[in-house]
Formats: sequence, C-alpha cells, structure tokens
Amino acid sequence: MPALLERRDLGLVALVKVIAVAIVIATGFRAVSDDDFARVVIAQDFAHTPKLDPTGTSWLPFPFWITGAAMLGAGRTLLVARVTAFVLGVLSAVLVALAAERLTKNRSTLGGSAPTSGAAPPNPRTAALLGAVLAAVFPWSARLGVATVPELPTAALALFAMASLVGPREPRARLFGGLALLGATLSRYDVWPIAAAFAALTGLDALRERERSFKSRALFILAATLALLGPFLWVLWNHFARGSAFDSLDRVAAYRRALGGDADALLSRLFAYPLAMARHEPELFSALAVLLALAALPSLRAAAREVLRPYARPLVLALFQLVTLSAALVKDGAPTHHPERALLVGLLLCALLVGNLAATLLPRAGRDARLGAGAAAIALLVFSLVIVRRWFRGEDFVPRADEVAIGAAARALVPPGERILVEVRDYGHFAITAALGRPEDVVLDRDLDPRKPASASTFDAPDGLSRRLAEARARFLLGRTASPAAAVLGPPRVVHGPFGLWEQPSR
Repeated sequence: MPALLERRDLGLVALVKVIAVAIVIATGFRAVSDDDFARVVIAQDFAHTPKLDPTGTSWLPFPFWITGAAMLGAGRTLLVARVTAFVLGVLSAVLVALAAERLTKNRSTLGGSAPTSGAAPPNPRTAALLGAVLAAVFPWSARLGVATVPELPTAALALFAMASLVGPREPRARLFGGLALLGATLSRYDVWPIAAAFAALTGLDALRERERSFKSRALFILAATLALLGPFLWVLWNHFARGSAFDSLDRVAAYRRALGGDADALLSRLFAYPLAMARHEPELFSALAVLLALAALPSLRAAAREVLRPYARPLVLALFQLVTLSAALVKDGAPTHHPERALLVGLLLCALLVGNLAATLLPRAGRDARLGAGAAAIALLVFSLVIVRRWFRGEDFVPRADEVAIGAAARALVPPGERILVEVRDYGHFAITAALGRPEDVVLDRDLDPRKPASASTFDAPDGLSRRLAEARARFLLGRTASPAAAVLGPPRVVHGPFGLWEQPSR
C-alpha cells in the first residue's frame, strides 16, 4: 500500500512540534517537576561511569542510555539533556504521524452517502495530517516535547506499535511494532499492559495466518517476543542483581506509602486515571464529545463507523492499560505518581481520532449540523478554559531558575574534582547538580528520602560544619545565604537569588 503522508507532510508535523515547543519555552516552562533534573543527574553520572543499570532504583534504564550517550559525545550539561529531549520530542511527533497514517489509510473508501452541499469528499491524507498536528500541540504533548522525562517518546513508541495491529497483517510492520515496544517498556512501566496485549494479539494473528510461510509466522512470534522482552529482562535483572524480581515495583509502592498515597479514598484511586485525563486535557475531550454527537446523526453514521473501525484494536489496548493501572493504583502498586502523563498514549490516540473525525464528518455534515457542532464546541471550550482549568490547575511546574543559575556559576568557578557540600532543603538540589554537570563532585548534606528517618541539615548547625567538610573532603559550600551557616562563612564567592557559593581556605 503506498504511503499516505508525503515527506513534506512529516516535515510539516515536525515543524509544528518545533513551534509548539518554542511557545512552551517562551512562556517560561522548563521542567514538569524535580524528576526532570533528577533524570539529568543520573544521565550525567551514566556518562561519567557507564553501567547497565544507571539508577539502581525503580526507574527503567533506556532513557538514561539515550541521554547519557548524547552527553558522552556533546558534554555533560543541562543544555545537552534539554536538546536531546527536544530532538526526541520532534521524532516522537513524526512517529505519531506515521501511526496516524496507518490508522487512516486502513479504513474503507467511505462509500455511501455523498458529502452534502457540494462539499469535496474527505481526504484521508488531510485526516491523518490534522490528527498528527493535534497530537503535537495539545498542552501535555507540547510540554513533554521539551521536558527531560521520557513520557512522550514512550507514548509515541507505544502508539506506533498499536497502529501496527491495524490493517493487513504485515510481518515487517508488526516486527517494527515489537521493536518499538522493546524501547517503550524499558522506559516506563505504564506501557507494560499495552505490551502484554500487543503480544497476545500478535500471537493470535500468527495462529490465524496458517497459510503464510513459516518465515512470516516466525516474524509474528518474534514481534510478540520483542514486546515482552523488556519487562522480562528487567524482572530478571531485579531478581539476580537486587534479590527480588519485583524490587522496582516494591520500591514504588513503598515510596508512595511514605508520601501518604495509601490514604486516598478507594473511589478516588479507582477513577484517578480517567479523571486526570479529562481534567488536564478538557479541550481534547470536549472536541471528541462534539464529534461523537455529530457521528450519531443518521446521515453520518456510516462514515463514522468507517473512521472508527481501524481504531478498534488501539482503543481496546488503551482501555486495557487504563483498567490495569487503575486496578494497580487501588492495590497501591501503580508504577507512577503522575496519572495524566502515564496515560499520554491514550491522549495521543484521542487527538488522532479527533482529527480523523473532524476531517471526515465536517465536510459531509449539513449546514445546520456544522453550526450546531461549532456552537457546542465554543461552549465547551469556554467551559474548559474558564471552569475546568481554573478548578483543576494541575501541577505547579518547577523551573528552578535560581538553582540552575547557582549550579552553572559553580560549574564555572569550582575546578573539576573539587567537592562541593550542598545544602538540602528540598529537591531543588537536583537542579543545582544538573546545572553543575558533575554529580560525582557533589556531596549532599542530608537525605530527604521519605522512607528513611528525617535528619537535620548541617547548614542549620554551624558548629558541626568544619567536621562535615572534613568528612566530605570538600572546601566549597553551596547553600542559602539566609541559612545559619552563612553567618560564620563570610561573604560568598557568588550569589544567585537566595543561594550562595562559598570557598573555605585550604588547610
């Protein structure tokens, strides 16, 4: 089957993604949370000392291999991490466009009733392009196109794999889907249910294709194996390296309990994921609701069925993911603390469906139907912007501008190999370390892990500072200029916002 989207269409999607990311950056967005900076620090450490499991924690390794490899070639800086995230975001938009192409070109020719009012018949290329553009620009997709977290590339890989389940059973396409899920499942846990369902459906398809050659059926089995290989290898690694096959998931559950996550009501946890999707992207769901209402019109039902038909398998997989994660959250074992980002693959799929339905149904709808749909869309848009987004503001994003500035200053002033004792008041120390770019030179004055007993900051007890510096073998200190220790340290070498950098004389 010939390609539906041309190279210039993919280039247009990439350009739209670049513009969306540029707008996000211009508004001041830099990071979703302190996790962004923590991931950069781990990648920097990996670039300094490569190892198979870069974190030794519950985080999966593939994103750190990618960013760490970029740092090995271009330097261990926060800028390199952000440029890598940007490039991955653009590539993710192209992957989503390829998924949109497959979902669109595998529908029927939409025979039956002709477009009304002399309108041109729907163009599948336009439908695929519109869906891909919408998927590139909705708020969470735009933000995650620059944030140094792996949600967008992971979701794009998963969606690409889900699209390979649609249309003719092509062994090569299914093999690429399995490879995509290998990368996705080694990036985030929330796509593991999708990988399991993909493997099951691919195995069933292999059994149905008995008239095919042995090689074709073997490729189907290989695709299913690749989809499950990431979880299998990770569980195996945990068993032999950490003593428990499910050590990572146990860590996530323990961390959540330490933060008080198990205190949430049962119904709150059961519906946390679907509610998070609707609260964080209300405009997307409003548009889908309007278009589905339009699809219910007798004159448009046949066309709507043909649009929806290729989405059957991907929607089933997205629903299976939602149900699985919700059940895990009820049992306090959900492998994520950010439900709106964990279901990004479902949001991307929703955007593709909105674009496909809009490009197909609106040209075929009558004038009154289009006017009614437009009025409903405007009303729901106003409701989303004025009510939903004001009531449910979501996360307070964490640019950590002062921490990044003082970390960059320390990078310029402190010679490599000289240790720095860093005051820990919150998780902003990750931003300081990421900007410094040398995590091996950083000594934290205490640990904030909620699973461990709380400890006092050295900077709150100046009398013990000399001993702590000796233990750390450090002569540079970085902390707040308002801390008790600042009074005995003298003037700092440099100040940025509330933070200062001190150098103690060599003994």
